[in-house]
Amino acid sequence: MKKVVLILCLMLTGSLWATEPQRMVKSAGQLAWEAVPDTLPDAEQVRIAREFLDQYPNDIPLLRSVQNVLNRKSDLTVDFWKERMDKSPTTANRYLYARKANDPAISKEQAEWMMKNDAGNFWGYYLAAVTEWSKETPDMKVVIDYFDQAIAKDPSRPEGWYYCGDANEQAGNLDRALQCYQAAKVVEPDDSSLNMSILSIYAQKRDADNYFALAAQLLPKEPPLQVELGMHNSGHKMTASDFSGQYTVLELFTYW
Repeated sequence: MKKVVLILCLMLTGSLWATEPQRMVKSAGQLAWEAVPDTLPDAEQVRIAREFLDQYPNDIPLLRSVQNVLNRKSDLTVDFWKERMDKSPTTANRYLYARKANDPAISKEQAEWMMKNDAGNFWGYYLAAVTEWSKETPDMKVVIDYFDQAIAKDPSRPEGWYYCGDANEQAGNLDRALQCYQAAKVVEPDDSSLNMSILSIYAQKRDADNYFALAAQLLPKEPPLQVELGMHNSGHKMTASDFSGQYTVLELFTYW
């Protein structure tokens, strides 16, 4: 009997996600990039970013961060990224070109190439999902399907899980959205913003028990400010410690 119960528990646990989330592991390139000080002059940051493009040519998560800096702090145009892709038409260079171009037709073309010729790569399906989602009237079923396929290729990418949650929330699939956000916390547990997404789902589902259970975990352990309030017909002075760890409604009034 115990074996049957154990099997059922494992089946229920496995059915929570079609693909099990895996904790994200940063590459050597990402760790090296994070070690570059933000205080460096812009010209030096651009120089280092250009070096990283050549040192880690296939590390798309890293290259996204590198491209962000180059977009903000250099005069590189979309022609630079197109020339780079034409010279070396890899998945990474196609993705960077599409990302910089910000043109639905270009993004669709590159996503289709990536899914056909590099079918095991997360980023082709991710790009296809984002491209469909950017339409004025996107087909959210198509968007969600592409995100699901992207996640299946690499369940350690937080972007897949987070936008899977966002897309399902927009489509009204609140249970699936909650699963995706919870999976994103497994992948990137240090991302505290995911708690707000989960709270939003609980609020929409009118799930007060889970909402306040999670909210209570997020309350600061120390009083955020110092107050001292007198109480009517009482010698007790209310301070912030009286409110610590609980929700409190203060009704204040004065005669003017």
